[in-house]
Amino acid sequence: MAELLGEIWTILEPAREFILAVAISLGTAYLLWLFRARVKIIWGSTNLNVHEFQLKPDAAAISISTEKYFVQNMGRKPASRVEIVFSAVPTSYNLWPPMDHTTKVAPNGSFFLNVPSLAPFQLLIVDAIDLDLKNPKIVAVNCPDAITQPVSFGAQRQFGVFVTAIVAFLMFSGLIGIIYLLLQMLLGVGGT
Repeated sequence: MAELLGEIWTILEPAREFILAVAISLGTAYLLWLFRARVKIIWGSTNLNVHEFQLKPDAAAISISTEKYFVQNMGRKPASRVEIVFSAVPTSYNLWPPMDHTTKVAPNGSFFLNVPSLAPFQLLIVDAIDLDLKNPKIVAVNCPDAITQPVSFGAQRQFGVFVTAIVAFLMFSGLIGIIYLLLQMLLGVGGT
């Protein structure tokens, strides 16, 4: 088998540069297409918190639930007409950052919150409070520019500049190593 590949490689010797140029051109076009500017919306929520209050000793306890919902445009292109669909109407909600929006309640009780646009890498937080314990959940996030994707959100520790610099250095070193390995395998560059 190795002999056959060696013969084919010898036969193709006059066309090797052309084949390599076509492969590099196709690879470059694919990478440009893969990393093009586009809208990428992710959404989810953190944990649900339920609190009980008894305002007067002889009164019934009041249950309040709170939850934060996140919608983020992770793409490099602005998203237009983002619609967030909840399973029920929350008692109260706030948008962070505050922005213009419209709302609508469907006959089945679903709650639609419409935002005109989300900038690239913009994070929208919907902070909801519910007194009736309907526990509204995000059912879907719709956008005509992209297919949205639910993800898990959670609290994460923030590291300092030193740790971030070390991680960036190690990632860059790994990338350079991979490029060097590919060049050595394809072109024999830098070999011993």
